[in-house]
Amino acid sequence: MAFALLSCKEKSKFLVDVHELDFRNKTSNVIHGQTAISEIPGVDEFVLFDTLLIFDTNDPSGQLKVYSKNSYRLLGAYCPMGRARNEFINTLPTTDQIYYNRQGHVVFPVMDKPDVLKEVDITESLTQGYTVVLDVRECLPFNKGVVVYLNNNLDYKFEFVRNKFEAHEEKNSVPSIYRLIEPSGNETELEIFSSMVDNISENRSIAPYSGTLYKHPDRNIVVQNFSYMEYLLFFDFDKGTRFAIHQKDAPTFDGVYEGKGREDYFSFTDAATSDKYFMIIYWRGDYFLDVPNREGNNEVLVFDWNGNYITGFKMDRKVSRIEYDESRHILYALDATETLYAYDLNGKLP
Repeated sequence: MAFALLSCKEKSKFLVDVHELDFRNKTSNVIHGQTAISEIPGVDEFVLFDTLLIFDTNDPSGQLKVYSKNSYRLLGAYCPMGRARNEFINTLPTTDQIYYNRQGHVVFPVMDKPDVLKEVDITESLTQGYTVVLDVRECLPFNKGVVVYLNNNLDYKFEFVRNKFEAHEEKNSVPSIYRLIEPSGNETELEIFSSMVDNISENRSIAPYSGTLYKHPDRNIVVQNFSYMEYLLFFDFDKGTRFAIHQKDAPTFDGVYEGKGREDYFSFTDAATSDKYFMIIYWRGDYFLDVPNREGNNEVLVFDWNGNYITGFKMDRKVSRIEYDESRHILYALDATETLYAYDLNGKLP
């Protein structure tokens, strides 16, 4: 699907080119999932990589549960609660980023509250039977923002710093900071917003900018979702470009954010990445909004890495987290019952 380009205007508060699309209410049939793993106690997030499904849970004896994606068998539990080098006060994946290191091992960067990053060697942990940590370093506190690592290098970082204020702090006119930190130590701040969106409620002034970052599995392309705005912001650090896509006729950063009615619902939440596709949970379609009391199910929209809308799916249940296995064309999703479902997308994607 081709998109129209609206160049960022001289006085716009959003300082990137915006591509206007129409992806709302474009999904067709409901897709139905099969139970893959039932009742994963205390699960919050999960990632898929290689032949593994890794779940972040609240089990103090092993907060990361590693399963085989082929057999759905539990292979091991790692990152026990504690204060040693290979223990964690609480595990928190920085994003869904996971990668191979130079030795070909599967490495998962995990935050240990509040501002410590530990590189967990999943391959070696499976081999040794205990948690193996490769590197430990300070990082941006999780409550301050989000970090992705370019070229799978902990010294090459892109940071999205949320503009949250404590009661004693003076507010400024910039909603968020986007910062590129190179291995040399050189820091570049990217200009994305010129000033805050007009807002009818000061208590909701940060809401339009809330979101997180998702990186392409191999390339240095990063996407930011916006939780309450129908934008996706793309950064291609290999090409040095950035742009956004936006649902046409939806509220913009140059309008007034009211934070009520449909604006009070999520727009985008969790996403799944693969070589070809960027998939994201979407809440602003009639499929969800037309059901009273927020009891409707959500949708998953599929884009390519150039920001083109490809297709979308109505989900058979309300899902909270997703991952996509491109090799087998299976979409995985978690729901509120802590159950993992598998959705066969063979023949449903180009």
